[in-house]
Amino acid sequence: MRIVVDAFGSDAAPGPEVKGAVDASLLCRDEIILVGDEAELNAQLARHPKRGNISVVPATEKVTMTDSPKVAVRKKKDSSMLVGLRLVKEGKADGFISAGNTGAVMLGARVVLGPILGVARSAICQILPTTKRPVVVLDLGANVDCTARHLCEFAEMGHVFSKLALGVERPRVGLLSIGEEQVKGNVTTKSVHKYLTAATHIHFIGNIEPKAIYNGHADVVVCDGFVGNVLLKTSEAVASLMKTLVRRELEATILSRIGGLLSLGAFNRLKRTTDPNEQTGAPLLGVNGVVIILHGSCNSSAVKNGILGARREVELGLNDHIREGIAEFRGQVGEIPAEAENAD
Repeated sequence: MRIVVDAFGSDAAPGPEVKGAVDASLLCRDEIILVGDEAELNAQLARHPKRGNISVVPATEKVTMTDSPKVAVRKKKDSSMLVGLRLVKEGKADGFISAGNTGAVMLGARVVLGPILGVARSAICQILPTTKRPVVVLDLGANVDCTARHLCEFAEMGHVFSKLALGVERPRVGLLSIGEEQVKGNVTTKSVHKYLTAATHIHFIGNIEPKAIYNGHADVVVCDGFVGNVLLKTSEAVASLMKTLVRRELEATILSRIGGLLSLGAFNRLKRTTDPNEQTGAPLLGVNGVVIILHGSCNSSAVKNGILGARREVELGLNDHIREGIAEFRGQVGEIPAEAENAD
């Protein structure tokens, strides 16, 4: 297996990408391909005499965080991002990870790899912690405006991902809305509710409110990218706030400091649960290839975990199962007419 890394995507590139690739290479025997400035990558690799099977593919351009995705994909043909995606397209690599410009990664994957048959829009998904078991949430920003068809496809892809990647035998799929009752929500969510109810192979539990996500009432949560991105960033902000408040309280008195020291192990375990660098990145579902998106501020641990997450998706044959799932959904529900996608 070969996993390709856009080595000039993160804010601190290529340091985190190189170290993350080295750490991952020492855990598995697969080839890891770093794409970018050849001289700089070789100089970075020289700092790591102990490493596994790592190779370098040159690229002369970089996609920056300020680049327009359309301009980046159209003009920077020899960027580390597009060269890496083409390696997957040409069968020279099996998976791709990048901490670069998210919009450019999404558009580049769509253009270079193409969509899975029957999938109108790709979606970013992420695994979030709950009081019970992890939940898959999608879309988290790839599509700010969605039709009923798009949300139904997200539900199917999330259903497949939860079964394969998380081992949930019968994932509970919830539709994020402003109330649990079927009559709550906008025109689109009401239409989605109707179609998902008709898809009997999906364990659709109806509308859910945000609190139900963290209470573990669903295994898959579906929403449009605008709502999903706000949900994710709000969750990250609240987590940061809670860490600050807890730290402030623990430092308030001598007794609380002693209690904090005694609880250090528990706090470290909590940090690992909520730290995005300890996760396997955010898979981009719906394209013909395994693509993992990382935070621009990621560290080497995030890159290592992203590589391991990508190779697991390849091993599971995730995209083949998504194709089968989309076909099954269409067989039960039929084609959602474009003119009726948002019908009540």
